[in-house]
Amino acid sequence: MQQLQDMRDDLRYQSDPRDPNTPTMIALAKAMTEDEMRESAEFFAAVPYTKWIEVIEADEIPEMELHEGDMYIAVGGDGKEPLGNRIVETPRDEHQSNFLRNTRAPGDWIAYVPVGSLAEGEDLVTTGGGKTVACGVCHGPDLMGLGSMPGIAGRSPSYMMRQLWDMRQGTRKGPQAALMMPVIENLTVDDMTAIVAYLASIDPPTPASTSTGAR
Repeated sequence: MQQLQDMRDDLRYQSDPRDPNTPTMIALAKAMTEDEMRESAEFFAAVPYTKWIEVIEADEIPEMELHEGDMYIAVGGDGKEPLGNRIVETPRDEHQSNFLRNTRAPGDWIAYVPVGSLAEGEDLVTTGGGKTVACGVCHGPDLMGLGSMPGIAGRSPSYMMRQLWDMRQGTRKGPQAALMMPVIENLTVDDMTAIVAYLASIDPPTPASTSTGAR
C-alpha cells in the first residue's frame, strides 16, 4: 500500500530515465482507488514467497546480449566475457522466461555476482561492517520483513540495487526511503553490490502455515 501511494503521490520514481517500468507503475498507481490498492496488496501479501534466483560468484560469465526489456540472454556457444563489478541476471531457459514470460520457468534464473561479494555482503548485512547498521534491525531477524518494512531475503539483486541507488539519488522519497538514507550514506557502490548479492543468496524461511480463510 505504501509503495503504491508513494508512486501515486510522486514520491517514488526512477533515477534512470531509460527505464520504462517505474513510469508504467506510476501511471497504474495514479489510476487506482484506495480499495483497489488494498485488494491488490492483500492478494500479493498472501502469496508465499518462493526463491527463484541462484547466485553464482564469477570472474567470467557466458557471453551476453541485452534484449528488449533489459533482459540479459546468453549468446550461446563457448564465448565468455568479464563480469567486472556488475551483477548480471539471466534466465536459464530463454524461451520460457523471455518469450512465454513464464514466472515459474524450469530452473528459473541465475544471478552472476563478483567473486568475494558474498562474504563481504554477509559482514555488512549481519554486522554493518563499521559502515552501516545490520539489516535485521529494520527488516526483521530473518530479513523477511518487519511491520511496514519489506522482506529482502532471496530477492532479485539487480532490483534491490536499483532501489538503493534511487534512494541514494533522492528519487525515492517516501517515509521508508527517508529511514534508509542514513543507512546507505556511507556505502560505496561496491558495498551495495555486495549487500544485494548476499541478500539474494539467502534461502527465505518456509512461511508458517495458516488456517483456511486467514488473512
